[in-house]
Amino acid sequence: MRRITAFLTIALATLLSGCFASDRPMFSPDTAVRALGDGGKYGTFEQDQGKEKPSDPLEVRARPGNVYEFINQKGHATPVTFHALPNGEHVAQVKLEGDSGYGYVLARVTPKDVLIVPAECNKQDAAKMAALGVVQRNQYECRIDKVADPVALFVGLKRSEQVSRMTKE
Repeated sequence: MRRITAFLTIALATLLSGCFASDRPMFSPDTAVRALGDGGKYGTFEQDQGKEKPSDPLEVRARPGNVYEFINQKGHATPVTFHALPNGEHVAQVKLEGDSGYGYVLARVTPKDVLIVPAECNKQDAAKMAALGVVQRNQYECRIDKVADPVALFVGLKRSEQVSRMTKE
């Protein structure tokens, strides 16, 4: 499920060793927020063996309906919506290429940065995940199509240390 990483190769990258994904969008367009304002140019940074390393920059364009396009250096655009969680974080819902569905990443948005905080599928309580409707396909992929309350799911996930960030230029 490294396809989500493409979203954040586009910036928030290399990140997830355990991805959350779905075939259909789990968050309604009506709940999307303008977490990144009007967008802009962002520098991206990855954590690598305890050190922060620059990654490829990207452009973020705001589109109607609180949708953003994350555009990499090659011009490839990936649609992303942000959905606020009650704990102050956001879930980024990423439209994956083709018929691959949607991927999800937790983000802490500050006025200057977007911090990516992974919630790894294989580090969650398996019984709790199953009770919520999560289907773990393998240690790297959890499908959430059967989850009735995606907000509760993402709020309740165990988080790991921040793995990447975007900084507005």
